Amino acid sequence: MIFRFVVRKLKWLARIPLLPHVFDSFLLIAAILFDRPRLRAREIFEQAISRREEIHFAPHRFGGIGFFVERNEIGHLHGNGLLDLLVGKPARTDLINKGLAMPHHVLPDSGWISFWLSRPSEACHALELFELARVHCVKGESVN
Repeated sequence: MIFRFVVRKLKWLARIPLLPHVFDSFLLIAAILFDRPRLRAREIFEQAISRREEIHFAPHRFGGIGFFVERNEIGHLHGNGLLDLLVGKPARTDLINKGLAMPHHVLPDSGWISFWLSRPSEACHALELFELARVHCVKGESVN
């Protein structure tokens, strides 16, 4: 998959201003054109969290859309449906051991997890993971 190749082999490109946003836009366009279920899953997820007053959206520095409570990032969603969430190390380990999430695609030993949001039926689980990240953020626990 091109996303994994770029993230693993060409990660230095992320330092070029706006390039991550351009790349992520192409991922979103590909989903719009070729993967409607993935696009619908994103829409369901985004609509559900947009109803929460304390959550605000902003462009993420590595592309996609970031989710924040005040200035604290809860997570972000890439154009290809990859959802990255900060849940803290204990929850991260538990979720990965249970097969409910994957280690973060760039920071596998941190408190971040990754989850592929590829079908509408997965939006419910993504929202449960999001709630764990929100609680983690509100408690102000360690970033890693």
